Amino acid sequence: MGRMVRTDYGKQHINQRQYERQSSYYTRHYRRFRVRTQGTAGENYYSDWTVSSNNVRKNTLPTAPSSFTAQPAIYEVNTVTLTWSGAAPGTSTIKQYVIQQSTSTDGVSWSVYEYVTTILSSATSGTYTATPSSIAGTYTRYRINVTDILGAVSAYVVSNTVKKNSPPATPIIECPLSGSATYNINPRFLITTGAEPDGQAQIVSVKIGSGPWKDSVSNHELFSTSGYLGNGAHTVYKAETMTTGNKTVTFRCLDSDIESPSPEVIRTFTILPSPFETISADMTRVKAAHILTLRTAVNTVRQYYGMAPVSWSEEIVAGKTSIKNWPFHIIEIRKAIEPIITLLNNFDSSSDFDYPDVTWLPQSELAAQKLQLCSSFMT
Repeated sequence: MGRMVRTDYGKQHINQRQYERQSSYYTRHYRRFRVRTQGTAGENYYSDWTVSSNNVRKNTLPTAPSSFTAQPAIYEVNTVTLTWSGAAPGTSTIKQYVIQQSTSTDGVSWSVYEYVTTILSSATSGTYTATPSSIAGTYTRYRINVTDILGAVSAYVVSNTVKKNSPPATPIIECPLSGSATYNINPRFLITTGAEPDGQAQIVSVKIGSGPWKDSVSNHELFSTSGYLGNGAHTVYKAETMTTGNKTVTFRCLDSDIESPSPEVIRTFTILPSPFETISADMTRVKAAHILTLRTAVNTVRQYYGMAPVSWSEEIVAGKTSIKNWPFHIIEIRKAIEPIITLLNNFDSSSDFDYPDVTWLPQSELAAQKLQLCSSFMT
């Protein structure tokens, strides 16, 4: 009866350096084994050797992809394309890829990775359409590893970060004030862009009634400051010629990369017919109606631009108010007009739609000038 079984594969007692050399050697080379039995009669009594029927070698881990990307970096539709290449098998063939994802609200602190999918493939490259976070402003990143047919797993490789697009904030509309009126058939709208959370530039868009959108890139001639605008940028929109009547105007901003729209702002206003009659210096007799019309027109325009109406110092009554006070009434009207000019001319850095500096005329021509100036806010 045999009492011992021995295998023959070299010395059993080796130091660490010899082990590392042999491990490297056997990683690259195949091995096989043989076995024999020692009898009870002594060390010199052995059976014949029996050689193993197959060869073996040490398995090496597969190599994770050298490139792993997620695109687009900022997405609107909730899909991104994952692309990888440069994976390599170890000793054994690649069996599959495992993909996981993690999310973050700030791009710094990340959630625990969650399983996404397993892709059965022996190829060294591939693509996959993933579903990232649907929450605006949220970051998503992915990682991938490789498993071979023996179950050996590579290290993970992490992708770049992608972000769910955040639309621009609501633009600020300084005028028109909703429910206000103007006499200008080419009315001006004062617009300030809001913040764009993703750092993109913005396109300002304006729509009157059910007409087409006009924007600061395609219709630059309608905007005092045109093109792609930054956060908090000011621009004046000068509308194309309109008819009198009730109007609705809609404002929004689009981000430059995806053109995702901000919330819309809707304002209603009315274009009134001109209330003025022609006044000729040294010919037309100034009447109470002229001053009253000017006062009404100025306060109407002030309201359109978001300013409080002026409380006039003296009530004018036809046939009662002395004509000698009309120069003071005109000066008072001038003071009420000047803030409108200042607002429009200082609103943005462009002078395209500014009103020219006013040189006030002698008293004999002052009434005619006031009518002309008020009319300029209407044309």
